[in-house]
Amino acid sequence: MKLPIYFIILFCLFSCSELLENIDQRDAENSYTSPYRGVWIGTYSGDENGNLTIEVAKNGYTSVSRTTINGIENSFLSGMVRDDGALQSVSLASGFTLYGNFEKKSGTWKIEGRNGNWSVKKQ
Repeated sequence: MKLPIYFIILFCLFSCSELLENIDQRDAENSYTSPYRGVWIGTYSGDENGNLTIEVAKNGYTSVSRTTINGIENSFLSGMVRDDGALQSVSLASGFTLYGNFEKKSGTWKIEGRNGNWSVKKQ
């Protein structure tokens, strides 16, 4: 009879421990601020030329606006900037993709066989 009670107590202890770990992880995520947070403005050149505006949110996710001779293309969530400054999955719906590093404030871009370079400065 005592054996099931011990299992219940052990189960409760492990469950409480996991809940506390989840709370700690959520608190860490909520208090995180990307070192690259802010608005970055620049240009891209190569097979196409235009202007870029990249906004890095508190959590490191990016919103990108690209101005071309054909108009403006916006993306409200298009990837993120890692802690080391590297861009991760920063693409617009058209396929325009940025590669590079915010530490260097520059990189390359590609879209449908065309490519070039980009650079930005923090506002």
